[in-house]
Amino acid sequence: MTTTTERGTAETIQEFFGRFGAGDRPGMLELFTPTVDFLVAGSETVPWTGHRTTPEEVDEFLRSALEDVATKEFDVEKILVDGADAVVLGSFAHEVRSTGKTFASVFALRITVEGGLIRRYHMFENSHGAALAFAV
Repeated sequence: MTTTTERGTAETIQEFFGRFGAGDRPGMLELFTPTVDFLVAGSETVPWTGHRTTPEEVDEFLRSALEDVATKEFDVEKILVDGADAVVLGSFAHEVRSTGKTFASVFALRITVEGGLIRRYHMFENSHGAALAFAV
């Protein structure tokens, strides 16, 4: 008899960031539920902002995060878990490829994991700094 072990909240988040660091877009995408509550607040001039609910929309976020910027620094400082819910705190610095401008930010993520998959992903970052960096 074969048994499967479901990833817990912390393990799912760590797996997501491992795949993100490796640039594994298909691998990251498979960590989301078929319908997701995915939100990055900010300006419409920043390609990864907005609300998303489908795998195709999440994939566009991932494409932008991997291709529209060159990540100079990325640090997950803390993952706080309470059952299915988690908060991730960290910081990053990106260079926008189209403008050559750099922006840095601290960030907080609110993530909910169900069945070993991410159902909610809400990111809070310096959206003003990102908008300025994308402005031509």
